[in-house]
Amino acid sequence: MTSEVEKAIAEIRHAFAGRMVEAEDEPQGGAYVIVDGVSIGAAYAPSVTWFGFLISFQYPHADVYPHFIDPQVKRVDGGSLASGFSGPTDWRGRPVIQVSRRSNRWDPTVDTAVAKLLKVIEWVKEQ
Repeated sequence: MTSEVEKAIAEIRHAFAGRMVEAEDEPQGGAYVIVDGVSIGAAYAPSVTWFGFLISFQYPHADVYPHFIDPQVKRVDGGSLASGFSGPTDWRGRPVIQVSRRSNRWDPTVDTAVAKLLKVIEWVKEQ
């Protein structure tokens, strides 16, 4: 793992203290990350899920994209998940729903992996 990726994981662990944060080395120097126990609001069942993503070896010069959640997540009202969700698909051998929220103007001087995750979580809650 690069030192920048290690720092990003430490920031995620700090922001999500009390939740399980798994980080697994990726062969090029990045890391696969899963943050468990994240509340996504009463509009969904289950209302708590995990978020998975890759922090690539190019970080902080590359967007952290896409994010993934448990494929069991459904809308309580029976409606379809919003545009931006896709799947179920497969990520690292597990079924997932992909959450696509690309940051087209990623700026490594201000954008971070933890800030992106928080934005994605907030977007999910608002859908």
